[in-house]
Amino acid sequence: MQQQNLLKGLLLLAFVCVWASGFTQVGKTETGTASFYHDKFVGRRTANGEIYSQEKLTAAHKNLPLGSWVKVTNLSNDSTVIVRINDRMPQWNQRTIDLTEKAAGQLNFISSGLTKVLVEVIPNPNLAIQKEPLPRDLPTVPIAMIKPKPFEVSKDGMIDIASINDLIDWKTLDVNLNKKKR
Repeated sequence: MQQQNLLKGLLLLAFVCVWASGFTQVGKTETGTASFYHDKFVGRRTANGEIYSQEKLTAAHKNLPLGSWVKVTNLSNDSTVIVRINDRMPQWNQRTIDLTEKAAGQLNFISSGLTKVLVEVIPNPNLAIQKEPLPRDLPTVPIAMIKPKPFEVSKDGMIDIASINDLIDWKTLDVNLNKKKR
């Protein structure tokens, strides 16, 4: 019984180490040769179970964890693409990464078939978009905004400089102001 618990504990520890290793890969870089998949793979299952399509921004790698995101830079023309690793390459393969035709097109190497690349592991770009909370002192309801308009002289000689007719969308205003600060 004690041996079974010890074995279970070791297996759990091994699983956690393997699972966590995917998170320690961010920042890792690798230089090598990139190629792109042949059309004969279209419709087949990839290593993570997805159906392969040339129209996706995905790639195969020998050992990066499935689901990793990488930025691939073509070293001959500095074009870049961000792809997700969803398939495996054979260990004997001399190439570094195998891209979809769409990704290869963005790197501008379809006519040559191969190119030298820099592969950088990056955080999941879908998680990087996090909205900052709005300040607590913003009004909860829209308020009227003064909007200038062209000068018009009325029959009685009065000039109307501005009218209050538009509402301020505080959330949009806050987002736009924060964009300008960056």
